[in-house]
Amino acid sequence: MDLFGESAPAPTPSTPAAEPDTLPALPTENTEDISPRATPLCLGHESQEQQILEAFNAGQLPHGLIFSGPAGIGKATFAFRLARFILAHTEPDAPIQTSDNAQATSLTIPPSNAVYRKIAAGAHPDLLHIQRAYDTGKDRFKDSVAVEDIRKIAPFLRMTSSQGGWRVVIVDDADTMNRNAQNALLKILEEPPSRTVLILIAHRMGTLVPTIRSRCRVIGFKALTQEFFTETLQNHGHALAPASLAFLYDMTEGSAGEALRQIENNALEMGSRIMDILKAAPQWHWTPIHALADELTKNGRDSAYEGFREMLLWVFRRSIINRARQIQIPSIGEDARATNTFMSHSSLATLLKICDNLDTHFDTVQKSNLDKRQAVLSAFHLIAA
Repeated sequence: MDLFGESAPAPTPSTPAAEPDTLPALPTENTEDISPRATPLCLGHESQEQQILEAFNAGQLPHGLIFSGPAGIGKATFAFRLARFILAHTEPDAPIQTSDNAQATSLTIPPSNAVYRKIAAGAHPDLLHIQRAYDTGKDRFKDSVAVEDIRKIAPFLRMTSSQGGWRVVIVDDADTMNRNAQNALLKILEEPPSRTVLILIAHRMGTLVPTIRSRCRVIGFKALTQEFFTETLQNHGHALAPASLAFLYDMTEGSAGEALRQIENNALEMGSRIMDILKAAPQWHWTPIHALADELTKNGRDSAYEGFREMLLWVFRRSIINRARQIQIPSIGEDARATNTFMSHSSLATLLKICDNLDTHFDTVQKSNLDKRQAVLSAFHLIAA
């Protein structure tokens, strides 16, 4: 019997993929590679791991899995963790099994394992990772997973495993697939080849057609608790002050992946500067505003401008919620009251109007490719109006 409780057919003849002459270097605790395929830990999802292990130990792990939940909380990391487990326990012409036929109690595969190292390097021949393609012209990932990439799955699964065992496919951002891409994937899920596991990572489950959802087992993931959020950031080398951690946790709604992106974009510094400007209201100090506008619009500072835009919009969106609930925005500094001075001087109606005006303003700047320095100054004029 195989992993899914089926009779495992004999492998069809094929030429196994060539093994690399050398394996990639072992990951270390201080590795700079924080991609999901190379991350050894996946904190805060113990119940999801238990669900997988129970299905595995019962020989009932389905061909199709959907990992659903907010972005940046570890779904992709968990998918690669499961892929390592499946491929590390694969033996030629045999189902996945643990040593001495004992039941598996953890999905952990040590970084010293050859399968771990191959997957971390993107070099395992039995794992296919599909994700949104990178648009070099626009210097960003495309908006959706293309149907052409989904069509790569079928020929991959028709090939015999390099070890005569299992094949794993991970489709990241599966919720961005259009109808053609979903139909192409549905054909595979309707008649999945034996000894294959397809893992779909979806941040918005509702965008997947019901027929795909019905052919997969859905495992839901929740945002990290503040404890696991903090530990995840620490594992990636970011030991932040409690106030900064509270601010990032609130801003990202517990998404460690988004927090890492914000840290890389110097969001804490940007948030602190914006708060310093706002807390001076209603007496505006335009000198630091002009200095900020000059700094953000220097050559090569596109990411800094985007970080400013994201942070300013978040501050006002969050302020609307907090004003309605009569609570404060978490402070980056030590004095929470100082950073909320502006909010205390503004009514809920005023904050709603400012937020709407800022949304329209930044949208117009982007679509019309307007001067970004003037865009920064105009944003504060809209706030001060």
